[in-house]
Amino acid sequence: MHLNKICVLLFAISFAACNRSGEGQNGESGRVKFVGAKTNTQFGGCDTVHNKGISIKLNLWEPSDSSSIAKAIRATLTQKSLIRINSYGDSASIAANPQAGKSIKSAFEVFEKNYNDFKKDFPDAPGCWEVELKGDTVFSTPKVLFYQLDHYAFTGGAHPNTFRSYHAFDARTGDEIEMKDFISDSTALLGLVDKAFRKTEKLSAETDLEEAGYFLVNHKFVLPVAYVFTPEGILFYYNPYEIAAYARGAIQFTIPYNELDGVIDREKVF
Repeated sequence: MHLNKICVLLFAISFAACNRSGEGQNGESGRVKFVGAKTNTQFGGCDTVHNKGISIKLNLWEPSDSSSIAKAIRATLTQKSLIRINSYGDSASIAANPQAGKSIKSAFEVFEKNYNDFKKDFPDAPGCWEVELKGDTVFSTPKVLFYQLDHYAFTGGAHPNTFRSYHAFDARTGDEIEMKDFISDSTALLGLVDKAFRKTEKLSAETDLEEAGYFLVNHKFVLPVAYVFTPEGILFYYNPYEIAAYARGAIQFTIPYNELDGVIDREKVF
């Protein structure tokens, strides 16, 4: 999970953020520039010759100024990173090292201990344990910064696991906003997503999704956990295992804004 370098950010009365190319893009008032940068953090490393070791890597775009908005966003990104890393540590080890909930280094030390304990019990088990996070901006408006966080992990098993999440930050406070808060008609949105999903998967409106091998929640089609506003519309992203088998990979598609009239609360976004 690696992305590139600098993104410029400027916090003023009207705030926006950068896209992946490093140039901020404001959805309705043209381009703006900001001050921010990628931060790279790594602990441990993998011995590819002997196929062992432990590694934690973080490559996250963060706002770099000293404003309260920037501090709030950085704090949230750090907390999300800690939660991801600690999800691979056992509760007893984390309880014995409470700093694991505050420091990436301490979270790594718990991860390292769990790996070493595992190797004592299974010394011949191959594979390096890895957790890798990368984050970057997706889109911004004067009101909201939309952010993507990609998560890769391997701690043994048949294959690594990947997970993508999207996050929204209030441009005036830096507080995180739930994506659903921008939706004004969730029932209508679900219908549009169902239609777009079937079009993407080349399925008819009459196809029974479960009979076709898809995973439903209580036999019902649902929105993906991950979706985000982009310059073109709302991108919907089903992670592997969320609605289909791992081998199928992620399923994603975008519904343009001209199809979302009355479905989203534009005033909150733009």
